[in-house]
Parts: sequence; structure tokens; C-alpha cells
Amino acid sequence: MLEAEQVQDTSEKFEETVEDLFSKRSGKENPAKKSTRKTLELLDKPEKDYGVVLVGGTNGKGSVVEMISELLQQQGEKVGTYKSPHLKTCRERIKVNGEKISEKEFLEIYNEIDSLNTNLSFFEFMTTMAYSYFSESDVDYAVMEVGMGGRLDATNVVEPELSVITNVGDDHKKYLGETVEERAREKAGIIHSNPVVLGEMQEKLIEAAEEKDTEILGKKVIDGNANTVLEFEGEKFHIPVRGSFQSENLGTALSAVEKIEEMPENLEDALSNLECPGRMDVRSHDPLYIQDGAHNPSAVEKIVQDLPEGFVCVFNATETKDYGEMISILEEKASKFFFTESDVEWATEKAEELGKECSVEHECVEDPDDALENAKNFAGEEGCVVATGSLYLLGSLRK
Repeated sequence: MLEAEQVQDTSEKFEETVEDLFSKRSGKENPAKKSTRKTLELLDKPEKDYGVVLVGGTNGKGSVVEMISELLQQQGEKVGTYKSPHLKTCRERIKVNGEKISEKEFLEIYNEIDSLNTNLSFFEFMTTMAYSYFSESDVDYAVMEVGMGGRLDATNVVEPELSVITNVGDDHKKYLGETVEERAREKAGIIHSNPVVLGEMQEKLIEAAEEKDTEILGKKVIDGNANTVLEFEGEKFHIPVRGSFQSENLGTALSAVEKIEEMPENLEDALSNLECPGRMDVRSHDPLYIQDGAHNPSAVEKIVQDLPEGFVCVFNATETKDYGEMISILEEKASKFFFTESDVEWATEKAEELGKECSVEHECVEDPDDALENAKNFAGEEGCVVATGSLYLLGSLRK
């Protein structure tokens, strides 16, 4: 009975702590990188205890992080992963060999960092927690998903063994620069003296990487479609995630792993436990219900290639995204939209505002669960429902 009470007490404290974390905003002049480094120095630089792979870019970062982590684990390495945002709990952001940090460990590290009074934002605090936890867990590698940009990002406080940049898109122009050249240089800021893998050989990204005077590697060429059969250097295999775009992400991950470890002999076995939550993620059938966290036009263009004609779309996006263009692309195949909202107020656009951008049949339903139920009823058992536009929307639906 006492143990049950202790578990309940820990859970209550965890929920309180998460609320406190979400209330932390930057509001200061110091770059996230500087504030995070200062805090890590007070913790005796735990980020230096293992090899770090930094994964930046506009699209595909999360999947590449998962793939690199899985491949390294199959080579016997103990691997920490750091990703954002989460779908259901903050604990998803910090994992070791696929296991989320426990509530108890989360609280212990939080309290240690909070006692330093270094005035960190939510993302800076979580990043510091990840670097500290990976040291305590004695990992061999930490695969860190970069937040926004790269040069001044909180994750960019190390000399990584390897940097990965998936691509450069149009997101966050306000902060990263109006031109592709400016944004490429910001993302290339995660390159130090280490090699870099470029997922897409974009001209401006190559130029930005060349300025770092380091080894530049491209992704491996993988034939086939991740929805069916893939082939790499004569080996045919399947991976347990959907999305034709995942073959490109896997090519990037394979190039990264080959640079720091031996390549697994059997890729199907090595990737048998791979999960990419929220990426062409089939949640149920009758009707087919898919979740995908595509949150910019270039990502939406990729998922539309895999979607059937006449699908029903449950959609929300953050007000900072080009949701008009996203809706326009989805309209190519969608028969009807159900515009909704997420339960993260600062990360949601009003359903009515989204509806103004739509030129096909649509409804505005504020509650995401109601929107999904209405979409399933409209689609019928033989139809297809897709929830997309924001990972925050997917998180709300999974709660």
C-alpha cells in the first residue's frame, strides 16, 4: 500500500513539474546555446561523456534520429535519443535504448538543474536534462534532434562526432533568414570539425557546409519504396514504418552510421523494432485512420503522394506555418476537411481561420476528438481518414 502511495505521489509531483516546465519561456537576450552551455558547465559538462550525433534540418529529423539510434543499438551500443515535440508526455523526448526516462529520474534531474537558478526556457531545460541523463545512464552515443536552426540551438553545445542535416526548407524565416542561403548557414552551424551527412544535396546547403572545411557525405542510395520492398547493395528488406519518403531518411541514417560504426549485416533484422510515431502512422482500420505530423508544405507534398483519392482530412496547424499552402496541397486528393484545434493554446490556429483557406467541402469542429469522430462517420468503413498539419494535433488526439 505504501509503494502505491509513493507511486501516486511521484506521478502528482511529475505533473506539477511538467506544468512548471511549460511555463518557462526564454524572454532573455542570451542565445539558447549560451544559456545551456553555462548550465552544463555547472553540472561538470556531462555532454562530454559520450559521442554525440546532432541531427538538424527542416523535415525528416525525427525519423532519422530513430533510425540512427536503432542501427547503433543493433551494433551493441547503448544509445540515448532526444526528440521534440512529444505526443503524449515529456518523457518521450528523452530515451535510452528506446525506454523513456522514468518519472522518478525525470524529477531527480529536474530538481538538480532547477536548484542552479540559471533561468532556462522549456527547450533549454529539457536539452540540459537530456545531456545530464545520458551521462548518468552511461550511454555510448546520444542522437540529438536539433530544435530550430542549429547555430544557436540549445543542442549545439558539443563537438559532435558527426552532424546530419536532412534538408533546408522555408520554415522559421523570421528567425533563420528570408533566403535559403541564410537558413542553410544557420543549419550548418551544427558542423564543427566533424564530418557532416547531407540528406539532400541542395546547392546552398553544400556551400554552407563547404565553408566549414570538413568532410561532406551524401545519403546512401536505396531502391524501392518503404511501403513495399527496399533494396540496398543487393539486399532486399522491409522496414516496419510507412511512407515512401522513409527510404530517403533511411539512406541518410545509413550514411551516418557507416561513418561511426560498422554497418549491420542484416538490415531487416536491425530495423525490426523501428518506430516513427506520427509518421504515416496507421492507428486503426474500418475506416483506415492515419496520423502524420507533416507541418509544412514540403512535408505535406510528400505524404500526399502516398494517400488515396478522396481521403477525409482532420487538420490543424500552428499560426506560424504556411497552412494555406498546406491546405491547398491536401485539396488535390481530399474530399472533405474537418478543421479543428489542439489542446496547446499557443500552438494552434483557430478552426474558423483555417476554414477560410479551404475551397472544398469542410466543417469547423473545435474539439479534435469530435472532429475525428465526425470524419470517420463521413468516410465510412471503406474510406480513409488522415489527421495532419501539426504534431500538437496528433498529441491531442492520442490523449
